[in-house]
Amino acid sequence: MRARTLALITALWPGSALAEGLEPVGVFELETESVQGVSALEVSDDGMSYTAVSDRGWWLTGRFERRGGLITRVTIERVEPIIGQDGFPVSARRVGDWADSEGLAIAPDGTAWVSFERWAHVWRFDQVFATAEWIKDHPTFYDHADNWQLEAAAIAPDGTVYVFSEKPLLDGFPIYRLGDDNLWVIDGYLPEQDVFAIVGADFAADGSLYLLERKLVVGLWWQNRIRRVRLDGTEDTILWTGQRGEYENLEGISVWEDEKGLRLTLVSDNNGEANTPTQFVEFRLTE
Repeated sequence: MRARTLALITALWPGSALAEGLEPVGVFELETESVQGVSALEVSDDGMSYTAVSDRGWWLTGRFERRGGLITRVTIERVEPIIGQDGFPVSARRVGDWADSEGLAIAPDGTAWVSFERWAHVWRFDQVFATAEWIKDHPTFYDHADNWQLEAAAIAPDGTVYVFSEKPLLDGFPIYRLGDDNLWVIDGYLPEQDVFAIVGADFAADGSLYLLERKLVVGLWWQNRIRRVRLDGTEDTILWTGQRGEYENLEGISVWEDEKGLRLTLVSDNNGEANTPTQFVEFRLTE
């Protein structure tokens, strides 16, 4: 395994379209064929460890080494298949892409939720690496086009679980909320803007939802942005938009805090390409 730091930047980051209130911290590239297709990320409260899932149906945990708050090394501690409700690894069932895990949310008590694309569903786990528990689907899960289904999962400060689709329905992106009866309801819709798709989501402690969005420009370049919304409709702000091709295919986002304030850690999906690194990109909110 070989990992290297691409850039350690604390002030200016050439090529970024920097929005007020959000500044880049740094980017680290993990180059290894052992990790492919990372699609969702959760970072610990202290910013030193992480849990992720890949779109091949695998759990991944490890640690960050930091210097001056910047990632200088990424280590992998444990890689195991996601175990379905039938007790078998989803990675063994590639027919229909049942293994396409895309969203991850972990509650303070360790309960984990994973959303799956294509075979659109959400599973609950008592803890990471546990066996899945079935949750009844919402009927509109099947209204999304293939490969544009449930891409992001997030848990609000009050413990409510939400999932979001990559592409909108006619009324916008459905706000899928899991009710107390373990049934999904739609709490309204988020508007689509500039043909960007939702690929990651995480809540801050104040209830703000940070969305990682992306689009593929003329089939050649990924373009990413970070959008902050309130689910009650009181805010919808674009905090940052990257240049075309500035980063790899960023898909996961985790919000946490250090002594200076809010941090956002993003991770890229290398799409299973052995020569494409997995990027960890970090920003700081400077309001």
